[in-house]
Amino acid sequence: MTIALSEINQHQLTDPEKESILNHAIDLHLLGSDEADHAGFDIIEARADVKYMFRLTQDGEKVGVMYILPFKNLPDHYEMTILIHDEHRGKHITADAVSQVEATLKRLLGGKATLCATVREHNPMRQELTNFLLKHGYIYNTHHMAFMKTLLPG
Repeated sequence: MTIALSEINQHQLTDPEKESILNHAIDLHLLGSDEADHAGFDIIEARADVKYMFRLTQDGEKVGVMYILPFKNLPDHYEMTILIHDEHRGKHITADAVSQVEATLKRLLGGKATLCATVREHNPMRQELTNFLLKHGYIYNTHHMAFMKTLLPG
C-alpha cells in the first residue's frame, strides 16, 4: 500500500484535516512549546507562508496532511510537518510520506534544497521518528535543533 501525495492549498482542506492542524497547534501551546507561535492557526486561515501542502492518501483514503514551510528564514531550507489522522497512526505512513515528499520536492524545486524536520519531545513516536530520520540520511543540527537533509537535483 503506497502513500500518494496530492498538492492542495489551504482552501481545499477538509474539516478533519483542519482539525488535525488545529489540534497540533493547540498541543504546542498547551505544552508550553518553544514553538507556541506555530503557524497552525494561520494555515487554516490561509495566512501562513506555506510553500507546499499535500494531502496524503492510501488506496484512495485520506490518511493525513503534510505542509512545507520556510525554515527559520534560511534560504532553500524547508520544514516539513506531517500530521497522520489518529486512526492511521502506527502504520508506517510517515516513512512513506517522507520518501514521497523528498522526491516531489526535488522535482518541484529543481535545485538544491534542505529539508528539515523537528521531532518534539512530546511526540509518542519520537524514538521511531528519530531512528527513521537518521537511517534515511538526516543529520541532527544542534544549532537549529532539527534533523536536516540536503536534497540534490536528479
